[in-house]
Amino acid sequence: MDNRTTPLAVVALVSRVVTKVVDRVTTDRVSSPLLVAAACVEALKLHKIKSRVMYGHAAWIEVLSDHSLIWAGCWGENLHFWVETEYGERVDLNSSQAHRKKPDDRPELSAIYSPPMLWTNEAPTFFRYRPIGIAAAEPDDESGKKQLDLVLREIREKCGPEQLGSGEPEFANEAILCPGRKILDDSLQSFQHYDRALSVRGIPEAPEFE
Repeated sequence: MDNRTTPLAVVALVSRVVTKVVDRVTTDRVSSPLLVAAACVEALKLHKIKSRVMYGHAAWIEVLSDHSLIWAGCWGENLHFWVETEYGERVDLNSSQAHRKKPDDRPELSAIYSPPMLWTNEAPTFFRYRPIGIAAAEPDDESGKKQLDLVLREIREKCGPEQLGSGEPEFANEAILCPGRKILDDSLQSFQHYDRALSVRGIPEAPEFE
């Protein structure tokens, strides 16, 4: 059995640079999951780690302002994008900020916490994924092409092995679930608050993807 995982230093560099670059180029990466996934694949390629963009249905639990819980995400006619590495890891660098996007069908809901970024082959119970196929980032409009080119060019400049350094890995200031089910929280202890709400309320019944 292949027990290899992406080195923690690479997880830190890729997740930090990709999220920062796409946030700056798009002003809000939550609305551009395919671009985030494509940037992640490009970054991993620099470290000779094979990966691919997946598309399908995904759901995760969000904590509302009254501390009740809902399943949010993309299913039915809506699709989500994430990355699968050669080690069987699922990578979703948008989940930690997913609460910033209001559900299209229930805009009155206000979420305050969503799950951490995901980089593991052991997804916890507050996530659900159902892959449908492999995706490719091929924008059909000029603006999308410019964004993709700009992001990929910057990733190649700032995300290579020479950027790893020798000290402690530097992560983005966002909660992330790393290989080995290692949780790293942000400075606001967002995951601690999120986890406490789930412990109190319990996991609600998940949506049906079929």
